[in-house]
Amino acid sequence: MGFKVVVEQGNLRFGAAHFITLGGKCERLHGHNYAVSVAVEGPLAPDSYVFDFVVLKEIVRRITEALDHRFLLPLRNEQLSTQESEGHWEIRFGERRYVFPARDVLPLPVDNVTAERLAEYIWGEVAKELRSRGADHLISMNVGVEEAPGQTAWYSQELS
Repeated sequence: MGFKVVVEQGNLRFGAAHFITLGGKCERLHGHNYAVSVAVEGPLAPDSYVFDFVVLKEIVRRITEALDHRFLLPLRNEQLSTQESEGHWEIRFGERRYVFPARDVLPLPVDNVTAERLAEYIWGEVAKELRSRGADHLISMNVGVEEAPGQTAWYSQELS
């Protein structure tokens, strides 16, 4: 048995552009105003906290700020051809060609920029930060990415 703390809402949001490749097709370029929720589970630490809400919000806020107002580029998508050069990214899907200023692009180590993969990516970034802060007593973490009201994808994993 353990305890759980959740941070969500407020300023744990980001707006970003993307497209998804699905079934050999590519969606049109569009964007979402995403909202992020993070829950960590574990026993109480000696100070009767699972983990400090304020610190957890700061960690998640830093990650969402890095995602905010960017084109999210899936670097591991085999259907896309990507190249960075001379201050821009060029992305190709079949006959489509997109060119973005490099400063507006956030390359991500994912195969597709779905809400599910964003939840997994954010999970990994939060987990790195928790490990660096010595939060070894935490047992698991769940990350939710809301793409639109009523549409949230979750990624859950043990923290070992």
